[in-house]
Amino acid sequence: MTVGGCSRALRAAVFAAVCVLLAAVGHTAASGSAVPRWVLAAGAVAAGGTAWCLAGRERSPSGVAVFSVSLQTVLHWAFVLAQAVSREPHPAVHTAAAGHGTGGASPFGMPAVHLAAALVCGMWLARGERAFFRILRSVAGWLAAPLRPPGRPCPPSPRLVRLRPAGSNAVPPLLLLAHTLVSRGPPAGPAGG
Repeated sequence: MTVGGCSRALRAAVFAAVCVLLAAVGHTAASGSAVPRWVLAAGAVAAGGTAWCLAGRERSPSGVAVFSVSLQTVLHWAFVLAQAVSREPHPAVHTAAAGHGTGGASPFGMPAVHLAAALVCGMWLARGERAFFRILRSVAGWLAAPLRPPGRPCPPSPRLVRLRPAGSNAVPPLLLLAHTLVSRGPPAGPAGG
């Protein structure tokens, strides 16, 4: 399903904001120093522009996750370079600027934080994408219903049909009312107590 410019821009802005802010918080927590605001703004503009280009139609969850991981990788290196430029020369800058931890931290700490952020962000945004398009389809169907000719039936909705094997005479299992409360009949004890 394709969408109009307003919802496309809204989806791109939400994607950019979530990805850039989550990356900045994780990067700041892992590196111990703040990310400059100008690189946050540049990252948001670049992420939003790229997301707008890709937001023309509904994407699969794996497509959203791949885009999120690649965006987190680019943001990581942009944040590393911006932090290296904004600091004064110091012997520890090369280890911290490379994104491989400070002091005795693990060399895979920073990339692991960005990968975790990318996966969480990708899953969350993919579910939001699915919900957005489900709502969009629902509203479109609701708005289009009065425009149908009166004698024409509504198109059938696609439903999942479960087929039994050809030689199977098995009856589907009956679901018992396991969690019921019977409350019919008179009270068990005398009234007025």
